[in-house]
Amino acid sequence: MWAALLALIALSGAASAPASLPAHPNSFSISELHIRNSRVELQLRCQVLSLGEVIEGLDPELDGHAEPGEVERFSSEIAEYVARHYRLVPGALDEASCADASAALTVAGAFVYEAPLALDPMNEVSEWVDVVLSFEGPAGGLNRLGVHQSLFQITSPGHRDSCAVVWNGLEVGQRQFALGAEAFVFVASPEVIARGAPVLQRYVVHGAKGVFQSLDALLLVLLLVLAARPGWRSALISVGILAAAAAVGAQVGARVPVSSTELRFLELTVPLAIAYVGLDDLLHRDGRTRFIEALVFGLALGGREVVQLSPELIREAGPSGPLAGVSLGLVLAVLTLSLSLLLALSRCGDPDAAGPRLVRLPVDLLAIGVGLWLFVSTALG
Repeated sequence: MWAALLALIALSGAASAPASLPAHPNSFSISELHIRNSRVELQLRCQVLSLGEVIEGLDPELDGHAEPGEVERFSSEIAEYVARHYRLVPGALDEASCADASAALTVAGAFVYEAPLALDPMNEVSEWVDVVLSFEGPAGGLNRLGVHQSLFQITSPGHRDSCAVVWNGLEVGQRQFALGAEAFVFVASPEVIARGAPVLQRYVVHGAKGVFQSLDALLLVLLLVLAARPGWRSALISVGILAAAAAVGAQVGARVPVSSTELRFLELTVPLAIAYVGLDDLLHRDGRTRFIEALVFGLALGGREVVQLSPELIREAGPSGPLAGVSLGLVLAVLTLSLSLLLALSRCGDPDAAGPRLVRLPVDLLAIGVGLWLFVSTALG
């Protein structure tokens, strides 16, 4: 992201700088604010020359070149300067309240290091410094954050900072601080705030929705329960295999590349599994414990959920929590649904299977029709 922003500014910067500004008219920086609940991290990239103008001893020749080890030697001064001139005010109501230094967050950690060489607005190679400051906000989390930015305003009044804010994994806006535009209040939307919930909790809900909002998943769970052997044991074994396979499919689908041929095979196998279970139960009155159908469909269900969540996963700090949540959500939804069905069904209506024949018959016919329709539409799609 840094490289793209630097290239964009490099292409557009030179022509926009007023000729009347002092010796370093093309001073600019790029900042990102990453907010996760009550934690805030500022990632700033600025020019060595800009820092040399405000920190005595750093780049004394003001040629934009830092000697080896020089940035490290002045890291404390650099971090202190940025903390004073890039203030973050939690709960700020307006731009005026952003100027209250007493309400600003205090720095909890700082890291300063040399950044890779890159073009400046004059299309010349410049040296850069990366500054990362971490802050701890109020315990209840943040829904408003004021920014007051006055970097290099004394030495380079035309300094520009391009700021982007990523809040709970979503980019909520960008702001150009330049020529007197020193303050701004970023406000989190309800969607952004909702993403502040614990990652496991959020993705458990995603996984559960993957079952309850899928006709094929609901239908297969219903079939596995109705067409099982009498008693709970057979139905729970079939549904348990389905739930375990769905959890494994979610984990494997996110870590193992799946070819288009393999994905196509699963897409065609799933509707056939539904139609087969319905037809088999329609023709044979004796209940059965299903293994292969539950295994194949479960793997496909878990993999499908991960594919649908891919855009969400890249916004998270890591995949472990989301994937664990999805797997748990799939398992809980399948087991909850099956137990509810077992409790609701009359066990004495048909001595040859778990579900009464009058209930199984329309479900079997529906499964055959839906399975064949999904197979044809997938094959032709």
